Amino acid sequence: MTCNSCGFFKDRIPPVRSSVALKVIESELGSPARKLFASISSEPVAAASLGQVYKASLTTGEHVAVKVQRPGMYARLVLDSYLLHFIGGPLQRYLGARRDILDAVNEMVQNMFEEINYKKEGRNAERFAVLYGGLVKELDASTSSSNKSYKSKQRWKTRRQLNSDAPLDFVKVPKIYWNLSSKAVLTMEWIDGIKLTDLATLHKMNFNTQKLVDQGVFSSLRQLLEEGFFHADPHPGNLVVTKEGMLAYFDFGMMGDFPREYRIGLIRTLVHFVNRDSLGLANDFLVLGFVPKGANLQDIAVELHASFGDEKSKAQLDFQGIMSQLSNVMYKYNFRLPPHYALVIRALGSLEGTATLLDPEFKVVASAYPFIIGRLLADPDPDMREILRELLIRNNGSIRWHRLERLVVAIADQSSAKSGPSKQSDKGRTLSEQDDISKEDTRSWGMFDTRTVVSATSDLLDFILSDEGYRVRVLLVQDIVLSLNAFLDKALLASMKHDSYKGNGSSIDGEKTNKQGNKSRRMGTEEEPGGAQEIEDFNLRISRALGAFKRAVNSSPELWIILLFNFASRSETHAFLGTLVHSLLSSWHRKGSEHFWLLLSWVIHDMYDTKK
Repeated sequence: MTCNSCGFFKDRIPPVRSSVALKVIESELGSPARKLFASISSEPVAAASLGQVYKASLTTGEHVAVKVQRPGMYARLVLDSYLLHFIGGPLQRYLGARRDILDAVNEMVQNMFEEINYKKEGRNAERFAVLYGGLVKELDASTSSSNKSYKSKQRWKTRRQLNSDAPLDFVKVPKIYWNLSSKAVLTMEWIDGIKLTDLATLHKMNFNTQKLVDQGVFSSLRQLLEEGFFHADPHPGNLVVTKEGMLAYFDFGMMGDFPREYRIGLIRTLVHFVNRDSLGLANDFLVLGFVPKGANLQDIAVELHASFGDEKSKAQLDFQGIMSQLSNVMYKYNFRLPPHYALVIRALGSLEGTATLLDPEFKVVASAYPFIIGRLLADPDPDMREILRELLIRNNGSIRWHRLERLVVAIADQSSAKSGPSKQSDKGRTLSEQDDISKEDTRSWGMFDTRTVVSATSDLLDFILSDEGYRVRVLLVQDIVLSLNAFLDKALLASMKHDSYKGNGSSIDGEKTNKQGNKSRRMGTEEEPGGAQEIEDFNLRISRALGAFKRAVNSSPELWIILLFNFASRSETHAFLGTLVHSLLSSWHRKGSEHFWLLLSWVIHDMYDTKK
């Protein structure tokens, strides 16, 4: 076990003399260090550009970390800010259209001044503990965070009671000792732990590194996409593993507040990226402020399509890879980085860099996808429901059956209390369907329960039965008719092949494959001709999804029965079922003559071969 109060800093910078640091403590707290602490280390245990840390003990016997700011930091940062603005102006004029340079400078300067205010860092730590530290029992009422934070914690407690499977109690935040803290001195609980870079010790202590990655990712995604208050620099120096298996966070000087509208925008952007919706992505970039007003979105969409491809293309799911793909488009169309997103990008980059230490195959977007699915199912906000529809239904109204199947399987796996990806989740799929997302989206993070799933299903059915969902109903009827016809064709051919005359059956099968190929242009995972194999994959997905749906229903049948009765009594449902039955009868009437001549041909072949 290694001591990690040195984890407060990652830099290897020579410390200032301890005599100088002790004078800072005395000046800030009003008493000599020997009177404030029962003992304090003669040398700092860690040092960085802004301050250094000493290990001390209180008269009550508690061990603490004392973070002392380097003297003269405020004056130095004032000078640095003037220099940055002095350089930023000419740099902006030199770069011409890059109008976000000064915005970035202002954001940097603001973060710098916030980092040297240790009182603000202490308040950030307490707010972080209230929101994410599941084992934090109480805070000092006289110095704790605002009532709003307590209400937020109470709201999360209520949410946790509804879903007790959510893995929340794994974040540790050091307690702040306010009577021994000031703007330049911060005294906090001393936490021992194992650095994430110390893989040998982690394995020696029998820690499950994959579980640690999952915990860290879950924590960061909750910060970014649910609460909006996030640690902007979760690098290995600011995270350790305690002997109890908790993740301990340090250094709360650089934090971000991400408003809800931005969080929804980020979720929408990720869904459009996964769906390879280039025009949707271009519009997202405009709404989020990445693209200058007046830019030609169609041109940007064409460039994005060239970079990312379409739904058939395998997604680039690591953060660095995505940024690399975007770089040319960003430069060509003068993308700018709004201040709110600078820290988000930093946080995502740090998260991926830290996680890859334990899991070299880690990809932040692939890991975020199942979390986002849970958020879409759990949040009844109209914007979130719209994003859920975009995930499952294409712009032309056709359903993404492969996504729907994976989602149903993920829900069933959680309802059945299964851990890890379903063993059959990739069985029988074509290569074009198997991507990194499919390996991740059964890891639902415990972010939704049956009630939220039923609610989301109800909203989705409401949309399909509404006037707005007319095209979806038309294409849904076509998919059902084609699927049942393919099933009947397959059953007919199977009965013919069962005969002893298998040699002739192969040619019949070949004819049938060609006919089905012409009829199945829209049935596969993509909107292109795919032949009999494509329809067979579609039928396999449907059967697997129905089996998974049955398991999910069995977990809470009363909720699903209520939903069924509600929709069964609606006139819109009756109209849809009537249309479906009429389409099936019309199709089977047309198919009847085709099957008749096919069977007659088979009988003639049979009689001819018998005579031979």
